[in-house]
Amino acid sequence: MSIMHRPSDETLAAFAAGQLDEGLAVVVACHIEADQESRRRLRELEAVQGALLDTVEPVAMASGPSHAATAAPAEPSSATALMSEAGMPKVLRPYGFGPWRPIGLRIAMRRVEVPGADARVFMLRAGPGIALPHHKHTGFEWTTILAGAYEHEYGRYAAGDFDEADAEHDHTPRVDPVEGCTCIVAMTGSVQLQGWLGRLLQPLVRF
Repeated sequence: MSIMHRPSDETLAAFAAGQLDEGLAVVVACHIEADQESRRRLRELEAVQGALLDTVEPVAMASGPSHAATAAPAEPSSATALMSEAGMPKVLRPYGFGPWRPIGLRIAMRRVEVPGADARVFMLRAGPGIALPHHKHTGFEWTTILAGAYEHEYGRYAAGDFDEADAEHDHTPRVDPVEGCTCIVAMTGSVQLQGWLGRLLQPLVRF
């Protein structure tokens, strides 16, 4: 696996410090699991942050248990099942998944249940050669490729790659003509389809 696209330093530092929304963090974690270089960078950032903490004066904890220490992990709903499919990242195992649902010709989506997350998380599967509509976002669209590949104006993204798009990006993804593509996406804000066809399809978009 030759990984070419990785999270920015800012994103990886926020992940190391536990500052990301959990939905966004799940997608970053899927990439980190696949990429040795990002794991190395993460260890370096954690070491730096740990050294900085050593210089901070300790503060007494408030009396009483914290919510984070006492809250039980959320259980998947009865309508979903834990991810057990071969080849899926191990970090996805605690989360519940909805069924695959078609959202277009040879395109399907399944929800990923990330309790408490602000970002919407889902897996997307597209058949070989599919061209997705030209679009932009009002927030973040972070993607880790799980299998196959796609390309757009900013490059080609294959298995393990991390695509970090925000409101400044607009793109027209084209799926690999042989392999197709399966990816996991965390999205904040909304999708804005571009062009006359996009305006016609916009009322149908419900990510």
